[in-house]
Amino acid sequence: MKPDPGQQVLLNLLYHYLGVTGRPAVPVELRALADGFGQSFKGRPLIELLQKDQRFLCREGQWGLASWQAYTAVDVETTGLSARDNRITEIALVKLWGTHVVEKWSSLVNPCCPIPPYIVRLVGIDDEMVAAAPLFEELIPTIRDFVGASTILAHNAPFDRGFIAAEFGRAGQRPLTNPWRDTVTIARKLLPHLPNRKLVTVAEYFGISCAGHHRAMADALMVAGIFAEMTTLKESAQALG
Repeated sequence: MKPDPGQQVLLNLLYHYLGVTGRPAVPVELRALADGFGQSFKGRPLIELLQKDQRFLCREGQWGLASWQAYTAVDVETTGLSARDNRITEIALVKLWGTHVVEKWSSLVNPCCPIPPYIVRLVGIDDEMVAAAPLFEELIPTIRDFVGASTILAHNAPFDRGFIAAEFGRAGQRPLTNPWRDTVTIARKLLPHLPNRKLVTVAEYFGISCAGHHRAMADALMVAGIFAEMTTLKESAQALG
């Protein structure tokens, strides 16, 4: 059954609200919003309407727009720069629905080799911290499940992608086949005036916290943040023509 004219107006208002805020909302928020639109909207069915409208989608109890894409921002910390010769010591994943963070996960990783002193000084992860950490191959099911079919985001993506692929290969596992987007490449196009496109430089430009830089979760959150800001910047530029 199609919604009546009043219900359609309500659905359109909620669609516009979610599109403008760019973030998912729980039913209580949408109920309060609908009631606030005016007396004619109070008490009208809400969840049932959203479920029947293909423009909306519910993920983990939150409602958003079906057109929003799923992304996973990733960052790895390593024992060096060579994916062939060095190993991952920490990995962090941040899931975005559209440009809103909806889930986070991270783990230290036992690299099965000593961490060089200069890496310890730079990153703050030492041999003692990873001694009881899981091997990377033990984390592969969790990583696959978390990433799902999302597009993977990374700053200087070849680095993270190369290390993750190498670790999958050592474990005898097929690599992730998800598409990747490099926030360095996006920054070069949208922010040519910056002195460089380092993660901290771009994050500071947008006023995003750089606390904990060089730890995987802090850097993955920065990647998620700058991607959201650059997406908004791009959309604004397109709207202006």
